[in-house]
Amino acid sequence: MDTYFLTDDQKAIHDSIQKFCLEKIAPFSKNIDETDEFPHEIFKQLGELGYMGASSSADYGGGGLDLVSTCLILEEISKASGAVGSSYNAHIGLASTVMSEHGSLAQKEKYLRDLTSGKKIGAFGLTEPSGGSNAREPKTQAQLQGDHYLINGSKAFNTNGWVADTFVITAKTPNGVTAFILERGMPGFEIGKPDKKMGVHGSPTSTLYFDNVKVPLENMIGEEGTGFRKFARTLDKGRVNVAALSVGLAQASYEVAVQYSKERTQFGKPIGAFQGIHFQIAEMATDIEAARLLMLNAARLYDAGLPIKKQAAMAKYFAAEASLRVCDKAIEILGGYGYLRDFPVERFYRDAKMYQIGEGTSQIQRIIIAREILGSAIANFS
Repeated sequence: MDTYFLTDDQKAIHDSIQKFCLEKIAPFSKNIDETDEFPHEIFKQLGELGYMGASSSADYGGGGLDLVSTCLILEEISKASGAVGSSYNAHIGLASTVMSEHGSLAQKEKYLRDLTSGKKIGAFGLTEPSGGSNAREPKTQAQLQGDHYLINGSKAFNTNGWVADTFVITAKTPNGVTAFILERGMPGFEIGKPDKKMGVHGSPTSTLYFDNVKVPLENMIGEEGTGFRKFARTLDKGRVNVAALSVGLAQASYEVAVQYSKERTQFGKPIGAFQGIHFQIAEMATDIEAARLLMLNAARLYDAGLPIKKQAAMAKYFAAEASLRVCDKAIEILGGYGYLRDFPVERFYRDAKMYQIGEGTSQIQRIIIAREILGSAIANFS
C-alpha cells in the first residue's frame, strides 16, 4: 500500500486490519462458506477491537474514520472472506451510516451505540420483491396513526436480515419516501428464513415482512418524505464500499493464481514461464490496479466533501466487472483444480458475482454515469 499515498494513520489502520484478517478470518473462510453459518465470534471480535463502528461518529462509540480508511478495512476483510465482508459492509456502510449521518440525537443514543460496539447487528431494507432499481417508488406503505406509523409491505435480499437486531428501512408516505428504524420482535414484523444463494455463504439474506407493524413516531429518521434523499447519499458512499469489497476478492484470486503459476510445472518448467499465463497475470494485475485507484479516488473526493455520484458509480461498476474477470482468469490458470472446492478461487468467483448485482447492477451504474455526463434529460430521451 506504500504506492497509494496513504497517510501514516491510514497505513497503520491497514496494517492492523490485515493482521487481524490473516489470523482471525482467513483460516475460517472455507468453513464459513461450507456451513453457510453466520460467524458470530468473528463479529464479536471485530466489535471488541472497534471495527464495528469504524465509519460512525466517535461521539457514539464509533471510530470516525474517513472513507479511505474504511475502504482499506473492507478490502482486507473481503480478501479474507467474502461473506464476512458482505455482512460487515451492510452493518457499517448502510444501517449505521444512515443513523450516524441522519439520525436524531435520541436515535443515536438508543440504537447507534449498540451498533458501533457490535453488541447488535444492523441491516438495511431498500429492495423489494417486485424490484430494487426504482427505489423512489416502494410498495411498502407507512400510514400515520396518531403517535405512530403502521407499516405494511416487504423488503427482499436484506443482508444480515436473519441475524440483525436493528433495521433501517424505507416506506412510502403521502409526502414521498420516508426512512424508519425497526427492531427485531416488533409485533407484525417477521423475518423470512435465509435465502439459499450462489455465493457469500455465511452472510445471510432474508425477506422482511411487515403486517401492520406499529412504529413509534420517534423512529422516523428525519422528516417525512426525506428518506430517499438520505439513502441516495448513503448509496453513493456504499458503492465505493462495494468497490473495495470487489477489489479484495480480486486481490485474493490474483495472489492464489500467481503463487500457483510459480509452483505448477508443465513440460519441465513452471506454467508462469509461458506467455499465455504472462498475459493473464498482466491483465489481472492491471484490472486490480485500475479498480483500486478508482475506489481510492472516489473515497478521497468524498472525504474532501465533494460530490461523488459519477465517481462512485464508475468505481463500483469497474471494480465489480474487473473482479469477475480476475476471478475467472484465476480459475483458468488453476485449470481443473480451479473448479474444485478444495481450492478457494471458485468461492471467490461465486462471491464476486454478487457485486455485479447488489448495490445497483452494472447496468444501473452505466445509466448513472451517462446521466452525470449527458444530463438526465438527454440520457432519458426516447
